[in-house]
Amino acid sequence: MANIDFGGILKSVEDQSKALAEKLFKQYTHQAVSDVRDFLQKSAGNLKRWVEELARGEMDKDEFESLIKGQADVAEMRALKQAGLAAVQIDTFTNGVLDIIVNAAFAAIP
Repeated sequence: MANIDFGGILKSVEDQSKALAEKLFKQYTHQAVSDVRDFLQKSAGNLKRWVEELARGEMDKDEFESLIKGQADVAEMRALKQAGLAAVQIDTFTNGVLDIIVNAAFAAIP
């Protein structure tokens, strides 16, 4: 199996999530990035295992996406909630971040 740059995936997710936050929230970008970092820290073990299984062909794209989407409950987005953003805005951001994770993982697999 080729080496997967998991750190690169996390960096890509963080960078793309920051760009999404700047587009959606402008003045709450710092809180959004903080929430994404918290989510990635809590989910890192699962994400790494799933990316490795995906790379080995032990799961397909649909299974991987389903597992990532299932992480939405872990993505509490506490700082954005404390900033007073509406649940719909936070959900839009969370779904965007989960899509970014899926795309970053696929981009990292040779």
